[in-house]
Amino acid sequence: MAKKIITSLINLLIILSLISCESVFNYKEVEVVIETLHPFEEISGEKVWYTLSYTNALGDISYKHINKNKRSTKILVPKNATIFVCARPLNEFSPIATVINPGEEEKVYLNYKEGYLVSFLQDLYLQNPKAVSSINYKKLYSLLNKKGLLSSFDKLVLARDILNGELEETSIFEVNQLQIELTQAITGYWISENPDEGGFTISDSNYKRVSLSLGDGEHYYINFEKGYIMLIIVESKSKKYFVRIEDLNPEFI
Repeated sequence: MAKKIITSLINLLIILSLISCESVFNYKEVEVVIETLHPFEEISGEKVWYTLSYTNALGDISYKHINKNKRSTKILVPKNATIFVCARPLNEFSPIATVINPGEEEKVYLNYKEGYLVSFLQDLYLQNPKAVSSINYKKLYSLLNKKGLLSSFDKLVLARDILNGELEETSIFEVNQLQIELTQAITGYWISENPDEGGFTISDSNYKRVSLSLGDGEHYYINFEKGYIMLIIVESKSKKYFVRIEDLNPEFI
């Protein structure tokens, strides 16, 4: 009896070992690199920590902390899955992002250009992992980039068609930008977190006359001179926006 039990345990261990080995062979280690400084890091001269998030092919999102003095980290992901990766400075600002494609890819570089789209796809992934993982990301990115809509597409229409498996070029619509009147902003130079936007100056001569044209979502600006951060939340369909100004995170000072 004891001999049979021991034999069964040995067989079970062998099976578990084979399963474990098979699982390891189905995964790959990928280095994720923060290639450039965030605009806020560049102007402040201070590097900050990031929170990395990535789809794990299990219907969930995995997270990893990247220390302020590190510019890369390694993650273990399935070989044959499309993995959507984002990194948010201080786990707060808009993400830089990239996609890990199926195959033997060993290193990827995060960039701001893909941030809005990949962050959107991460959120959608939690609703329907299979539908999101099966999209042709390169084609979608190419269509949006060609139309200049990487950060101003209609998320409701695109989400509907992706979840229904009906993603086509006709799924892409532009969301009109909203004019934002900065009547409560503080004087000084404000720099955007978006490298393509740059910054603007509010002075005594143009105070309450500065306006911005912004699309949906959150937009951060920092006034290093005065030590303030401004968050603008835009809802273009309802033609509403919200502006909040508060003290700058000390990690940037």
